[in-house]
Amino acid sequence: MTARICVSSLVAGLLAASSPSAVAQQPYPDLKGSWIGPGQSVTHGKTDHWPDTGEIGPVFREGSWTFVVDRQAGNRFTGSHGLTDGTRKDPVLGVIRADRRTIHMVDDDGTFLTILTGPDTMEMCHNKVTAVSRLVGCRQLTRQR
Repeated sequence: MTARICVSSLVAGLLAASSPSAVAQQPYPDLKGSWIGPGQSVTHGKTDHWPDTGEIGPVFREGSWTFVVDRQAGNRFTGSHGLTDGTRKDPVLGVIRADRRTIHMVDDDGTFLTILTGPDTMEMCHNKVTAVSRLVGCRQLTRQR
């Protein structure tokens, strides 16, 4: 009888810990800081961050990117992103979803879907469509400590 009560208590505790309310009680991850890493993109047309190569068709590109989160309140944050060696830094707004891993962001002309892959690592993917260009790419970023 005692073993049955202990197993029942253990099962009830595990169910409570994995419930949506238990997830909601966990704090959102702190994203503040500088995140840097390689990125790969396919672009077509004039882009704001990449230099003009004069190529007519789609261009495969690679480079180092920097993403900075300077302000955060709960699941909402602001920051900027740009090529690490570039001069252009676009402001971004973002929110962390309730799963504490998925992040949605926007800048002035595109959207990002980002997944936290660890406490100091993320994959940030960007989609952009303007009247003169298209871009899709992903970056593998590590927080600098």
